[in-house]
Amino acid sequence: MAWLPSVKTSDRADQFLQRCFEMVPGLLTWGTFLLLIILSLVHPVWVAIFVIGYNVHWLLRVIYFSVFTLIAYRRVRSERGTDWIERCQGVSGDLAGYRKRIVSQRGRLRERYLKLPSAAERLPAKNVLRSVDRHLQEVDEILRSKTRVWDWSTIYHLVILPTFTEDLSILRESLQALARSRYPKNKVFAVIAFEEREGSRAHEKAAALTQEFSDQFLILLTTFHPDGLTGESRVKGANLTWAAKEARGWIDRLGLPYDHVIVSSLDADTCVDPGYLGCLTYNYIIRPERVRRSYQPIPMYHNNIWDAPCFARIVANSTSFWHMVQSVRPDLMITFSSHAMSFETLVRVGYWPVDVVSDDSVIFFSGYFYYEGDYQVIPLYVYVSMDANLANNYVRTFINQYKQMRRWAWGIEKFPLLMRGFLRHRRTSFRGGKLVHLFRLLEGNYSWATSPFIIGLLGWLPLWIGGSEFHQTVLAYNLPVATRILMTLALSGLAVSAWICHALLPPRPPAVGQWRILTMILQWILVPFLYLILVGLPALDAQTRLMFGKYLAFWVTEKSRRGADPERFPVYPEGAAKGR
Repeated sequence: MAWLPSVKTSDRADQFLQRCFEMVPGLLTWGTFLLLIILSLVHPVWVAIFVIGYNVHWLLRVIYFSVFTLIAYRRVRSERGTDWIERCQGVSGDLAGYRKRIVSQRGRLRERYLKLPSAAERLPAKNVLRSVDRHLQEVDEILRSKTRVWDWSTIYHLVILPTFTEDLSILRESLQALARSRYPKNKVFAVIAFEEREGSRAHEKAAALTQEFSDQFLILLTTFHPDGLTGESRVKGANLTWAAKEARGWIDRLGLPYDHVIVSSLDADTCVDPGYLGCLTYNYIIRPERVRRSYQPIPMYHNNIWDAPCFARIVANSTSFWHMVQSVRPDLMITFSSHAMSFETLVRVGYWPVDVVSDDSVIFFSGYFYYEGDYQVIPLYVYVSMDANLANNYVRTFINQYKQMRRWAWGIEKFPLLMRGFLRHRRTSFRGGKLVHLFRLLEGNYSWATSPFIIGLLGWLPLWIGGSEFHQTVLAYNLPVATRILMTLALSGLAVSAWICHALLPPRPPAVGQWRILTMILQWILVPFLYLILVGLPALDAQTRLMFGKYLAFWVTEKSRRGADPERFPVYPEGAAKGR
C-alpha cells in the first residue's frame, strides 16, 4: 500500500480530487490579487486599513525571524567542534560514571571560563559551557526515563549522493568531505547514484571515483538508474529509490538489521561536516523512538559563497537562516534537501516518491502517514555545505537562481497529495497535528507568493486608483507614512542577518580580494528588489503552473566553483572551537 498517493493515478475520482486540490493555492493567490484591485477601486479605505495591518503583521514576523535566528545561531556556534564520537561512546557505556565525568569536566571548564580576562576570550568558552550543559541535561533525561541507549558501534551509515551531469570535481569533493568524517569508515556505505541517460560520461566518472575512493569506505557503490521506468518521472526521488534498492542487497548480504542502518540523502554537491555522522549517530541512539524520526542538519551554501554574485549570496544565506529558524521549532519542521532517516522506515514507506519533484519533504509525510502522525524531525546543529548558484556569467546565474527558487516553490505540489492522503488515511486525520501541517503548508506558500507583491506593489493601489475622495481622507495621508515607518523597522532586521552572515562565513580564500567583504555587507540593500523578483515571482509562477496543470520537471541546478580548494570543504566559521 502506498503511504502517500501517487500523482499519476488512474482512478477517475482521484484524478478529479487531485486537479481540484491543485487549483486551490493558485486560486487563493490570484483571488487575493484580484480582490485587492477591486476593493481599491470601490472601497480603498478597507484596503488601506488592511495594508497597514498587514505591514504590522510583517514587522512582527521579522522580529520573530530575527530572534529565532539568533537563538539558532547561538546553538550552532556552541556545538561547533563537539567530539560526537566521545559522546557516543559515553552514552553507550556506563552512563552513571559518564555523568560524573561530564560534571567534573563542566567544573573545570567553568573555572577556566571565570579566569579569562576579556569578553572576547570568554565567548568561545561560554559556548562550550552551553553545549556541555545541554549534554548533561540529555544524559539526565536518559537516566530518568531509563531509555535503552544503543551501542553506537553497531550503527552503520548509508550515504547516497544522486547526481546528473555534475562535474567529476564536484563529486570528488563531496566524497573527500565524507572520507574526512571522524566516524569509522568501515561502517559507512557510500553510493554515487548516476542516471543512465547521462551516457558514457557517467560510467567514466563512476570508474574514476571507484578507483580513487574504493578503499575509503566499507563499500563504495555506483548505481545507474534506467530511464523511462513505468510510473516514474525524471525526478531525483526515482534515482534515490533505485540506489537504495541496490544498496539493500549489500545490507542483506552483510546481515545488518535495517534499524541499525541510517540512510542520508545528500545532494551531489554536499560536503558534510567532519562531525556530521557522529552527531547523527548520537541523536539516533539516545532516542527510543529513533525509527520514527527524520534527522535534519543545517544547510549552508558555503562551498563557493565567496565566488557567487551578490543576489545568489542573499538567496543562499536567507535559505540557511530560514532553516536555522525552523530548527528552533522541531515540532513544525519537515525535511529539506540533505536529510537522514532509519533505513527500516525508508523500506517500510516504500522509499522515496518516484513521480514528484519535492521528494525531500514528501518522504517525511510518507513516514508521517505510516506512523499515523507519530513522526517528527530532529534538528542536527551541524552544517552540510552546498553550492550557491554560480554560472559562467551574471545573466545565466540570475536565470538559474530563478529556476531554483521556482523548483523549491513547486513544493506546493505536496498540498493535493496531502489532502488526498488525509482522506485515505482516516486514522491519521486528527493525530500528529494534521491541521497544523496543512495550514502551515498552505499559508507558507500563500505568503511566499503574495507578501512580496502586497508589500512592494499592491499595498499602494489605494493611492494609485482609489479616487479623489479617498485622497482627501486622513488615511490617504497616513498610509505612506505608516508604511514607510513599518517597513523601515522591518528592514532593520537585515542588520541581524548581515551580522550572522558575516559571522558564519568561511575564511576568505587568498585569491579573493578584501573588497569582497564590503560587498558582502552592502549586498543586503538589494533585498527589497530581490524579494519581489527572486522570491515572490517564482512562487507565483509555480502556483500558476500547478493551477493550470502545467507540471514542472525536476531541474538540476548548474554547479560551478572557481579555484576551489578541496581542503576548504567543509569549513569551520572563524573563531569556532575546533575540538573539546
